[in-house]
Amino acid sequence: MTFYITMAAIISSIVMLVWFAASSDPWKLLIAYSSISTRLLIGVIFIEMVTGVDFVSSVALLFLILNTSGTIIAAYYLGVRR
Repeated sequence: MTFYITMAAIISSIVMLVWFAASSDPWKLLIAYSSISTRLLIGVIFIEMVTGVDFVSSVALLFLILNTSGTIIAAYYLGVRR
């Protein structure tokens, strides 16, 4: 069951990225990347809950910080460019 949920999340992420990447609006592409990163973060947290490995939470926290800061920086430069 977990395999099917994971595969559905991966396939929907790829479809969303291709759909938003086809548009010429960079904001939609940024939203797609941010959404995929959020899904990956939820997946990492789920893996931590299932496996019980301690260091996965620090990896998830680092990933969250990098994802948030990268999105903010990209949004800033997109806003300056307009």
